[in-house]
Amino acid sequence: MCTGMRDLIHLWKFKNRPQLTGLLADMLVSQLPAGWSDRLMELGAAHTVLIPIPTQWLRQVRRGFDHTWLLANAIRSQCSQPVAVRPWLRNRHYRPAQHRLNKKSRLADAQNRFIAHPAIAGRRIVLIDDVMTTGATARAAARACIETGAHSVAVWCLARTPAPLGVE
Repeated sequence: MCTGMRDLIHLWKFKNRPQLTGLLADMLVSQLPAGWSDRLMELGAAHTVLIPIPTQWLRQVRRGFDHTWLLANAIRSQCSQPVAVRPWLRNRHYRPAQHRLNKKSRLADAQNRFIAHPAIAGRRIVLIDDVMTTGATARAAARACIETGAHSVAVWCLARTPAPLGVE
């Protein structure tokens, strides 16, 4: 992740700047392949759902907003067809902030992390998150969706941290 993007995301999440959500959503959408909105709707709007990766409730209270929920709704507003944003994933219990954990801890922490709502069954799910580092959170969220019967799962993130040198 480049320094400018890192700084922007940190301002948004940790310095109480929810007004940056629209800009960040524009940046994410601008990097999607042409025709993304139409392909998203292949099964129809009723079967496509944007699901923000849930933020721990205590962090939402401290931050004053749920950044992934805002991001998912800003992306929804750019879809050519109506699409739903639903809070259909839930954390099983409180966990340490991911940005404070090393890779080994992140991978262990992701096991059985989420519970998916039964309404996910048969739907095309697009998980929305801010930053992917190891991919452990995205894998755990996608696994919960698939195990609950999702038709398919995609993950859209604002940024991807680079792999450490020598690791692919």
